[in-house]
Amino acid sequence: MLRILQQPYPFGEKSNIRLLIQSIGEGTFIALFLIFFQPFGVSEWHDPNKNLYLAGYGLITTLCGIILRFVVFKTFPKYHSEATWNVGKEILSIMMLILMIAAGNVVYSNLIFNLENGISSFFWMLLAVMIIGIFPATFGVMLNYIVQLKKYNQPIIVHHQTPEITLAEKVSENKVQSSALLKLIAENEKDSIELRAESLYFIESSDNYSTIYYEKQGKLQKELLRSSLTRLESQIPSENIVRCHRSFIVNLDKVEKVTGNAQGYKLHLEAPELLVPVARKYSEIVERLK
Repeated sequence: MLRILQQPYPFGEKSNIRLLIQSIGEGTFIALFLIFFQPFGVSEWHDPNKNLYLAGYGLITTLCGIILRFVVFKTFPKYHSEATWNVGKEILSIMMLILMIAAGNVVYSNLIFNLENGISSFFWMLLAVMIIGIFPATFGVMLNYIVQLKKYNQPIIVHHQTPEITLAEKVSENKVQSSALLKLIAENEKDSIELRAESLYFIESSDNYSTIYYEKQGKLQKELLRSSLTRLESQIPSENIVRCHRSFIVNLDKVEKVTGNAQGYKLHLEAPELLVPVARKYSEIVERLK
């Protein structure tokens, strides 16, 4: 069980709009569930505003989801990162959300029904929230993990095909390649790095800087340039040097193998131990390598 909790889990790069929609969806589900099924003796309670009051619990769920995703996760980006996200963290985030919802429901119940804010009230509210939410949420996490694991568990060996060409064409191609220099210019328009396109492995973004990994005289080199990844991407004309992640640009000609896990694909480059992730929105890159 511990090994499963430590397995990578699909991080899911979502826009703020999608995160907001997810939070609203969760609240809507809770509101509709309470209104239609009326569990925990709610059906015996008669009040002309009952459905409105029950919908309030859905609003609490939505607010807690927004606080978790837009405040807690944004405050601790290193914890909530794609590189370290796993099944255990996904379940822990769900439990955190459930605790927040339970606490919010206790306060809401006190304001509406004048209930006591005590340990006993919180315990029973937590139990009610867990009964409604924890089992389908945990089942969803495990099911999604299994589906993603089956999707990515087959490695892809990349075969770079080189068509037959005449000697004259080869000489001409070599001349073009020898002159295919990349000039990457920093934001200050003064600092720059020049290298051959075929020597580039990948570029990684780190805050306001980008690290360029390339081959020079048979050895792996890396240099730091103060520039955003988007700016450098606009300076690269090659069709095979592409964006594959919000933090990476990769040279597809340097890819030897593609593997994956529940978090997504990983590109194995020619240099030993060089791995580059592929975000889901760029997964069509892998199709180009098959």
